[in-house]
Amino acid sequence: MVDYASIRTGIDIVGSNYLAAQVERLDSNVKVQALSKIARGDLTRSLLSDNSSVVLSVSDADVILKNVNISQSHSNSIDKIIRFELQHALLDDPADFCCDAIATGDGSHALALVARKGKLENIASVIQANEIGIIRPDGFVARSIALGRGFLQFCSNDTERLVCLADFAIERVALCFVLGNSIIATASFDRAQFEFDSETGLSKMAAELKTIINFKLNELAGRGIHVDLSRLVISGGVLTQIQNESIASKLTVQLEEPIFDRLLTDNPVIDSNRPIADFLVSLGLTVE
Repeated sequence: MVDYASIRTGIDIVGSNYLAAQVERLDSNVKVQALSKIARGDLTRSLLSDNSSVVLSVSDADVILKNVNISQSHSNSIDKIIRFELQHALLDDPADFCCDAIATGDGSHALALVARKGKLENIASVIQANEIGIIRPDGFVARSIALGRGFLQFCSNDTERLVCLADFAIERVALCFVLGNSIIATASFDRAQFEFDSETGLSKMAAELKTIINFKLNELAGRGIHVDLSRLVISGGVLTQIQNESIASKLTVQLEEPIFDRLLTDNPVIDSNRPIADFLVSLGLTVE
């Protein structure tokens, strides 16, 4: 549901700031031009040019995730299947919702992401008011999906291992599970209930994360995908390295930082003191 132009700007809404990534499509490649942390109200026309499509992030708290099974005979009708499932799963008028189908690398399964049109319109109207009409979004993407897309497009990845990506930038932590070159599952949880500055709080959050991971592993096993989690990649800039390592140790899984080896430039303009990893969602918003 996103109409991409040659210049693409992904804007991740994080508190009172935007984390923005601007890229340019060069044939089949994408070149990162700028990564910026911008206070609301300070977006400039240089970032949002006339030939730039703008995509905004949506918190996973505002998105409904539905797993959809697809028979081989209906593999060319994914959108129709999702809309049929939507009509039977929601009590409200399906016309009030919009949805995206996310391929999982498994032709018999897809992820359907559903959001209320009114909620997306509210997000757009608030930002348009703050930016005096400068920003006109061309589309929206759930943070968990953008997280996975950013990782797959711009980072190196061992295609034979299951990776859990976790972004803590906002209160609703976005989780994305990546296997090979595909997003195979997503999840989220509320981090506001945990105290990061205590070992007890970190242990409780690790327990919550472990429960979610085990649930997803069981769900994948039901789809015939039998894999163990090999590593955890944390982004968002909220937790310290020591806290990240503490969580990973409690999950008995390897903690790794994303390796950005596909930026196609050695010197993107980074107008921020934040590490590139914190722009993983913003970068993912620019990926088709």
